[in-house]
Amino acid sequence: MPMSDDKHEAARLELFFEAARAHPPEPSAALMAAVLRAAETGQPAPRREPLLARLRDAFGGWPALAGLATAAAAGVWIGTALPEGTIGAAEAGYLVDVAPELAFDLAGDF
Repeated sequence: MPMSDDKHEAARLELFFEAARAHPPEPSAALMAAVLRAAETGQPAPRREPLLARLRDAFGGWPALAGLATAAAAGVWIGTALPEGTIGAAEAGYLVDVAPELAFDLAGDF
């Protein structure tokens, strides 16, 4: 087949492609409604998880929450436990500002 025949046939096909582009097919309203109805029925129902489950997942699960609780308990313990042997006059003055109810216990006999 010579090259001129290929070009001629491509030109004839292009006429058909132009006619198809000029009048693109559009789906009917009934078809679109049926497709949307099928899509809505195929969607899963939204799950409602309890607040504790959502918080657990947000922090990374039970192991992460256990570590967080341990760190919080250690922080409270370290923050409230007073070292007995290292309190001098300067530290006692600072602790009195922080916890005035301990002023008489820390003052001792100066």
